[in-house]
Order: sequence, then C-alpha cells, then structure tokens
Amino acid sequence: MSSNPAFDIFEEICVELRDQDEAVLTDNDFSPATLQAIKSWSQETVGSKAVAKALSYLTEHFKARGSVLPFSYDPKTGQVEVLNRGYIDFVSNAQEQRSVPRESRDFEIATSKHLASRLTGVVRRVGWPRKKFKSVKNFAAYLIREFAFRKGVVSGHDRDGGLDILWSPPLGAFPFRSMVSIQCKNSLYDREQGLQSVGRAKQTLRRHSHAGAEENHLHYVVYNDYIDEHLMKHSRDAGFVPLGLSDLAPLTTAVSVDQL
Repeated sequence: MSSNPAFDIFEEICVELRDQDEAVLTDNDFSPATLQAIKSWSQETVGSKAVAKALSYLTEHFKARGSVLPFSYDPKTGQVEVLNRGYIDFVSNAQEQRSVPRESRDFEIATSKHLASRLTGVVRRVGWPRKKFKSVKNFAAYLIREFAFRKGVVSGHDRDGGLDILWSPPLGAFPFRSMVSIQCKNSLYDREQGLQSVGRAKQTLRRHSHAGAEENHLHYVVYNDYIDEHLMKHSRDAGFVPLGLSDLAPLTTAVSVDQL
C-alpha cells in the first residue's frame, strides 16, 4: 500500500478499467483496507465522499505535473471512463510488476517509452539485460561512439556502468552535450537505494571525454511508486530528483516563456 491512500484508489480504478472503457464504482469495488485508509485520510465516514476527495486531490497532483487524470470521474454517480488507455494499462501493469525482480527489465522499458512521450531529444534504455551490445566490449564501444565517453568507460564484470536510461536534451552536440541519467527502481520509494544507484551512475558519467564534471549531469530516479509532499520532505539534498508513475503521465500543457 502506498504512503498516501489516494494513490491506492487511483491504482484500483486503473485496474478496474484495464479491460473495460467505463464502470460505475461503489464501495464494494474497492478493497476494504483501501476504503478504510481513504476514509481516515479524508476524515470522511461515507465512502463515496472519501473517494471524491481522493479524486480531487489526484486531479491537482496530476495538474502540478502538467498532466491530467487518465480517466473521468463523476462524483454523483461514481462513473469512471477511460481517457488515456495507454497510461491506464501502464499503471495497471506497473502495480503488478512492483518489487518483482524478474519484471524490472520490463518496467524499465515501459518507463523509457512513457518518458519519451514527455521529452524531446534522444531517450535510450541502456540497462542490463539488453538485446543489443550484450558484451562489455561492445557496450563500451557503443557508449564511446554514441555519447563520446572515454575508453574504459565500463570494464570487467560491470555490464551497464550503473546506467538504466540516458536522455540527451536537444541542446549542443557531442562531445559538448550534457546527459540526464534516469535510474529505474521497480519498488516503492527508498532514498538509500536511490543514492546507491545514482552513485554508480555518477562514476560512469565522470568518464565522459568532455562533460565528465559532476555538475554537467542531472540525475533522476524513477520508482514504481508515487512522489507526493510527504516523500518530497525526505528527498531534500539527496543528489537526485525522485519521480513516480504520475510523473510519467503525458503532458497536456505547453512550454511557457515568461519575460521578467
């Protein structure tokens, strides 16, 4: 269960909509534990009112990330309807994959695809296991050729240099082009695990031919979880930006330019 039961409500609705385009939800459609938790969280004794508060909170949560809920919700009738089939299926699959080691590769692949819907430039999933460049020698040659790393960027038994996903923003050209390292953790938020993953990636990025300084790179860690105000308090000065499933929802707002 998530640290915030509003996200448990969100996931249960996504699972309900996995095989149908709309549904009418009552208290019996939610797990008893989730319903009790959302009543306590919302300070409401009536299930439908508690769910309505959770959906109102989630609407603002997605709005802050430049996106919208992937389904519509009518608080009067409890009717929900699919608005974004691809994202609903992604969330439904992710909650089944959570903390299952053999599913980590599929979670990384799905994450990279949903990241690509929000970004421009080049997004490349480079973590192990890979379908291409399975040997350390070939993978190192790929990093040198495509990203301008130095020789020896990976060696020995290090199959991926601690890298999961690399994003190259469309500014500059290699070798004078910074990179964003995005780690994937198929688990609930854990600050220490994030620090450990980022530490390995930083070592590899310092082996870049021209942009090896640590300040040239930005680090994200994507968890199979949701990052809200409570978790953000524990992420200050961590050296990476934590992201969750809601941060991968498609953008619905355009880039704005403010003239100050």
